[in-house]
Amino acid sequence: MSKINEEDKPLKTREKAVLNNYFLHFNGTRAWMEVHPKSSYDAARSSAAEFLAKPNVKAEIERRMSLVQMSADEALQLNADIARGDIGQVMDVSSVGFNLDMEKAQKLGLTKLIKRVKQKTTTYIAKKESEEDREVTDLEIELYPADAAIERALKVHGRLTQKVDLTSGGEKITVIEVVKKSAEADE
Repeated sequence: MSKINEEDKPLKTREKAVLNNYFLHFNGTRAWMEVHPKSSYDAARSSAAEFLAKPNVKAEIERRMSLVQMSADEALQLNADIARGDIGQVMDVSSVGFNLDMEKAQKLGLTKLIKRVKQKTTTYIAKKESEEDREVTDLEIELYPADAAIERALKVHGRLTQKVDLTSGGEKITVIEVVKKSAEADE
């Protein structure tokens, strides 16, 4: 009969409840007391610490966190997408301006390039019967800066380092060596 790895042991119903509560507020003592209301504060604190240190509980916490946390590789990929991104793929340019096809941007996965969007529609009501009502739509889009994304990528790959002079205005710092004598050496 094979032994189950400690990390692979399934959680019991009450353990799942404690863990679910822990993920609501990331307070082990509070999570324990919510599932075990008759526990004193000190007992709950001790039990929660033991519980959260169990290999299978730690493994479940890691598993759940990996579902919501961005990995370093994912962050680098997003940074690369911003650096390489071309919003021109979703622009319809004409002699009088341009239109952005946001639906196409969404389908192509280019909306992640957009930092901020502001749209303002102003309706002008005609003052005379001979005039027509009209609407003017102003659209402002701010993209994440590609140059900043490129700079971050270069830093990650060690191709761009920032040298900072921490000396006294470019002057050489004199190092004074201090030697501490022991009490026995003085005698």
